[in-house]
Amino acid sequence: MKTQARVVVIGGGAIGVAVLYHLAKYGWQDVVLVEKHELTSGSTWLAAGNCSFFHSNYYCTRVNMKSIEIYRQLEAETGQDPGWHTSGSIRTADNPDRMDELGYMYSMNRCLGLNVEWVTPAEIAQLHPMMNVEGLLGGLYWPDDGDVDPSGITQAMSIGAKKLGADIYQHTQVTGLTQKTNGEWIVHTPNGDITCEWVVNAGGLWAPQVGAMAGLDIPSIAGEHTHILFEAIDAVEQRDTMLPLVRDPDRSIYVRQEMDSLILGLYENKVKQWYPEGVPWEYALSELQPDIDHVADYIEHGIHRFPVMGESGFKHVTVGPITYTPNGNPLVGPAYPLKGYFLACGYSFGITQAGGIGHYIAGWMMNGEPEIDLWSVDSRRYGSYANWSYNHEKIEDTYPRLYSIIYPNEWRDSARPNRTSPIYEYQKEAGASFGEYYGWECPNYFTAERSDLSETPSWRRNNAFNYVAAECEHVMNNVGLLDLTRFAKTRISGPGAEAWLNKLTCQRVPTSDNRIALCPMLDHNGAFKSDMTITRHKAGDYFCVTASVGKRHDQHWLLENLPDDGSVRMEDLTYQMGCFILAGPKARDLLAKVAYSDVSDAALPFSTSREFFIGRIKCRVNRLNYVGELGYEIFHPIESQIPLYQKLVEAGAEFDLKMFGMYAMESMRLEKGYLAWKSEMNVHHTPLETNIDWTVKWDKDFIGKPGLEAVKADGIPLKLAGVVVEAEDADPWGYNPIYKDDEQVGMTSSGGYGHRTGKSIALGYVKPDLAVPGTRLAVGVLGKKLSAEVVAMPLYDPENKRIKG
Repeated sequence: MKTQARVVVIGGGAIGVAVLYHLAKYGWQDVVLVEKHELTSGSTWLAAGNCSFFHSNYYCTRVNMKSIEIYRQLEAETGQDPGWHTSGSIRTADNPDRMDELGYMYSMNRCLGLNVEWVTPAEIAQLHPMMNVEGLLGGLYWPDDGDVDPSGITQAMSIGAKKLGADIYQHTQVTGLTQKTNGEWIVHTPNGDITCEWVVNAGGLWAPQVGAMAGLDIPSIAGEHTHILFEAIDAVEQRDTMLPLVRDPDRSIYVRQEMDSLILGLYENKVKQWYPEGVPWEYALSELQPDIDHVADYIEHGIHRFPVMGESGFKHVTVGPITYTPNGNPLVGPAYPLKGYFLACGYSFGITQAGGIGHYIAGWMMNGEPEIDLWSVDSRRYGSYANWSYNHEKIEDTYPRLYSIIYPNEWRDSARPNRTSPIYEYQKEAGASFGEYYGWECPNYFTAERSDLSETPSWRRNNAFNYVAAECEHVMNNVGLLDLTRFAKTRISGPGAEAWLNKLTCQRVPTSDNRIALCPMLDHNGAFKSDMTITRHKAGDYFCVTASVGKRHDQHWLLENLPDDGSVRMEDLTYQMGCFILAGPKARDLLAKVAYSDVSDAALPFSTSREFFIGRIKCRVNRLNYVGELGYEIFHPIESQIPLYQKLVEAGAEFDLKMFGMYAMESMRLEKGYLAWKSEMNVHHTPLETNIDWTVKWDKDFIGKPGLEAVKADGIPLKLAGVVVEAEDADPWGYNPIYKDDEQVGMTSSGGYGHRTGKSIALGYVKPDLAVPGTRLAVGVLGKKLSAEVVAMPLYDPENKRIKG
C-alpha cells in the first residue's frame, strides 16, 4: 500500500468512487481510495437506482443532469456496462398546490433546457396503462429520465479510475486522522499510514465517525428505507417498451419497472432511525428486517394507484439504511474550519447525484472553485447548532416530507428554537411569525391575528402579504426596527490588516477612520465569493459584516487566506454583538432623542460610523441599511440588548416605532435593486454584470482581478436588469426563465412584490442589449409566461434622496 498520495478518498460507495474516478480522469496523479469492506457494501448495493432530472434546486438539477450524462457514456469510457435504461418519468399532482409546485419546476427546468412536458391525466394513462389516474389533476413528464444499476456504475467508475492510475484499497478501515503542522493529513489504517494533501470524507453511513476523527460534527443519521419488488406481472412482461417511472408524491410513493415486474418505493410518515448514535463498523452487505406493518398504508397507496400490483405478490422486500441530513440535501465541499478536508456525504439520493457530484467535487478541488454554485449542498450552510441532537429531531420531520409539496416559504417547527436574540420574547409578544435563518429565530412579519401567526405556505401571495405591505408602508412613512443580530461579524486587526483586506476585496478598503465601504470578495475567476461591508475603526482595526447564512462559508475563506506570520488577527464577534436596524424618515429624530451624540447629517453622514452612548449602552452606529430609507445599523453588546430595546421603544412611542420583519426587508431591497448573496451574487456572475461594478478598483491587486480582466476583454456576457412583471397573485421567486418573444434570453435571480411601488419585481440576468429600460420581455411564473418590462433601477427613490437625506 502507498504511504504517500495527493488525495485519499475514504469510502467506496458510488459517491467516493465517482470522486476518485473524476480526479484521475482530469489528471491528478497519486489518488487513492480506501474502503473498510468492499466497494458498494454500505448503502450503494441496495439502492433502487432511479435517476431523475427532478430536483427542487436549480443547481442540484444540474448535478442530476451531469450524472445522467456521465452514466450514458461510462461504458464507452471504461468498457463496463453501468446498466443504464432510459424509461422516462412522470411526477403527478392531485391538488392545486402541487400543480403550482410543478409549474415552478417546469419553468425552472425550461431555464436548464430540459425536455419536460405537461401531461393530463389521460396522457398519463397512455404513458402508463397500468396506472389508475383517478383524482389526478395532471403531472410533468421527463422522457429522458431513467435508471441504472448502482453496483454497475460504481464498478465501471472504479475500473476507469484504476485504468487512469488511481489505487483502490479494499478491506482497509480508516482508524484515525492526524493533521501535520504543514497542513498535510496522515490517514491511519491497520495496513499502514498514508500521508496526503487532501482527505475526502465519502464515508456514507460512517461519515460522522470519520468526521469525528478530524473534530467535525457531521449532521447525518441513517434511516431505514423500503422498496418492494413484486412477482412477475404478465402485463409488464408482455410489453415491448419500458414503462416510465412514476412518482406520486401526494401518496409518498414511486413505482418503476424492474424487468418483468414493478418496484414500489415509499417514504412513510415515521422514519425508523438506524443506529442513530453511530452505525457499527462491521456492518456490510446486509439487508435489514422488513416491518410490513410500518409501511402497510403506503403499500395500499401503491396498489390503489397501480391495481395490477394487488394481483401479484411480493418477490422481495428490500430494507436498507440510507443517510439523511436536517433538510435532506447532502453535505459537500470544504469542511469548516479545516484545510485540505472535503466532504461528500449525507446522500439520500446518492445514485442520482453520484456521477455529477464526483465531477463537480473533482473540479472544485483541482481549480479551487466549484464549476457551478453548490451552496444548497455546501456543508457550511449549517453552523454549530446542527449537532447530533438537532439532526436526530430534524430528520423525524424531514424523512416523511421528502415527497411533500416544496414551498418557498415553509418554516417547519421541528428542532426549534435554537438561537434567539435576547428580545425574542418581546418579538413574540408583538405577534412575530418566525423563520429560521442559520439556526436563528427571526421574525418574518408581525400580526395581531393569532390565526395568522403561522404562515400558510404557498407559491402564491398568502396570508403574510397584507402584513408585509403594512410594515413596508410604516417604514416608508414613520420608523421601524428590524433585529439583525444574526449578522456574521468579524474583527480583522493587526499591522497587515489593511493590505490583506485590500487583497481579499476588489473594493478599496476605507483609509479614514469611521468610514464604511461595500467590499465584495471575489473568487479566483472574478465571480462573487461573498458580500461584505468593512468599517474602519482605526488604523489596523476593521469591522467586517457578512450575511448570517454565510458565516462559516465566509469565515472559512478568511481563515484559508489568513497569513501565517501573525500580521493579521481574526476574531469572531457574531455572538458577542447584537444589531438593530432603525429605518424610516423619523429614524434620525428617534436616534437623536436617545443618543449622547450629534446624529445630524453633518455629524453622521451616509456610509460613516460612530461610537457613542445610547442611554447607558455604548454602541457602534453605522449610517447604512438595506431597505432604502434613512436608517442606521446599531451594533451593541449582546448582554445589553434588552435595555437598549426598552430605551428605543420608550423613546419611539412618540414616533410610532414598530418592528418589521425579514419579508418587508426583502420587498424593499428588491425595489432598490440591492443585490443578495447567493441570488444575484453567486459563482456565475461578476460585479461587472451588476450595478456595483463601481466597487472594482482596477489600480490595485486583488483576488480575482485576472479573471475580471479576462471577462472585460472578452465582453461582459450578461447584465443584471430590474423587471416589472404583470402578475396577478403569483410573483417570481428566482430561477424563472426570461423570454424575448419565444426565445429564452435569461433567468431571474430573485423576485417578489414591491409594496412601496405596488409592483411585482424580478431581478435577473439577460443579454446586455436587452437590459435597457423599456424592453418588453416575458417571465415564466408557475409554468405560465407573464408579460414584463425592463425598468430603470432603483425603482423606488431613484435619486437615493431618502437614504442619504
